[in-house]
Formats: sequence, structure tokens, C-alpha cells
Amino acid sequence: MVKVLVVFHSITGNVMKLAKAIADGAKEVGVEVKIKRVPETVPKEILERNANYLKVKDELEKFEIAKPEELANYDAIIFGAPTRFGVMSAQMKQFIDMTGRLWMERKLEGKIGAVFTSNEMPHGGKEATLLSMLLPLLGHGMIVVGIPPVKELFKAGSYYGATSTGEPKDIDLEVAKILGKRVAEIAKKLFS
Repeated sequence: MVKVLVVFHSITGNVMKLAKAIADGAKEVGVEVKIKRVPETVPKEILERNANYLKVKDELEKFEIAKPEELANYDAIIFGAPTRFGVMSAQMKQFIDMTGRLWMERKLEGKIGAVFTSNEMPHGGKEATLLSMLLPLLGHGMIVVGIPPVKELFKAGSYYGATSTGEPKDIDLEVAKILGKRVAEIAKKLFS
């Protein structure tokens, strides 16, 4: 069976909600889907001062921590991280930076890759973040999948991946599902 991994970093839960919608879209195609998170590097005493984190802490901690070497076990990987000054969060960057051995052994070459993000401001660099997240996927030789010009893109998301401004609205979650379904459909065509 085709295997899809949605791997994300989230502190406020917004990226987590997009990850769940992406997984729901992929499941519609009949593939095996796992959702995991990257390790958190912010000290616990600082995180626990964030009221939004405290609201989703228990739910976030239910997701298993991903290990870089396990990426090779999946046919498609969809990466999600919050936007930090127009690039992915340091936690996701650190996780991707730990895939050097996979790169040397060409373990991700030919696999499907896609990205998604969330930030708090309408013009806070979401597309720059998505593009910066795509670069390591291209470096790995992955086949990058975006979102075609569906009517939903006139209200949410980007060609480059799913997005939200703050807490995802219904249309953001709909576009996230479209991305998950598209990735799963292409992976199924290539790997079934």
C-alpha cells in the first residue's frame, strides 16, 4: 500500500490543524497516512508562557515524534511548519538538516514532496516560506507537488502549498484536503 507521511511543527496548533486536514484528504484516496511532528526545541518553561500553546499542548503531544531516517519508508512526505520571518521554523529546518545521510544515499529521490504553512499576518511571508521549504525537497530529488489552479485558490492557499492566516478557516482546511488528496493520487499512480 502507498504510504504518506505528514510531518509538521506547530506551537499554536494552526499548522497541526492543517496537517490533520491534509491527512484527511490523502485518506480519501485509500492510502496509508501517518501524521508525526518534529522535535520541539523551545524550552518547556518558555512554551508554557504561551496561552495558545497551552490550549493545544495535550493534542500536540499525542503525535509521535518523527525521525529523519524514517522518511525513506514513505512514498510521499508533506512537510508543514509555521512561518518565521518568511522562512520555515527553526525546528523544521533542523529536522530537514538532519536528512544528510538520506541525501548521500539518495533515499528520497523520486518520492513525492509537498509543503504547507501558517502565520499570523495576511502578508507575513507565507509564499516565501513555502518556496524555502521546497528547496531541500528539490535537493533530495523529490517530485514536488503543488496545488493546481482550482477555484478554491481564489480564496485560500497558494500554488506552492496549503496555508492559513492564524487559525485555519474552513476554506483553508478545504485547500489543505485538496493538497493531501492530490499528493496521495499522484503517489498512488507512481507507486501502486
